[in-house]
Amino acid sequence: MERISIRQARVADAALLYALDHIARNDADRRSLIDRAIREARGWVIEREDVLVGYGIISHEFFGRSFLDLIYINERSRGHGLGPELIRVLEQHSKSTSLFTSTNQSNLHMQHVLEALGYEPSGIIHNLDPGDPELVYVKHGLRA
Repeated sequence: MERISIRQARVADAALLYALDHIARNDADRRSLIDRAIREARGWVIEREDVLVGYGIISHEFFGRSFLDLIYINERSRGHGLGPELIRVLEQHSKSTSLFTSTNQSNLHMQHVLEALGYEPSGIIHNLDPGDPELVYVKHGLRA
């Protein structure tokens, strides 16, 4: 049976997360986001057989509500239910009863994951990524 564990990210994880995330490898802003999340205890990592395969970041200042800033699972580990598992753990750390998140319109997989987890559409933000609007989702009824 495969071992999956989810834990709070530690400073020692930062370099591994940069290497794992194809965007963070070349994007100082993404690395800064990861560093802040770790420092502020808002980052969580998921390990598969003791190998770090993904991470998630939650924040708590989106119009007074919590927001899933980022869910990242490495390409080889996608499609095995790890993303939904990580989202469920992050939901437990929401400081509000409604949890928001967003994904690009082109990211059909994430849209299906969110809908399967009970998230509902909440709006659209244009002009963040040209030609690929950001779809906002919300899940109500969480324990804060």
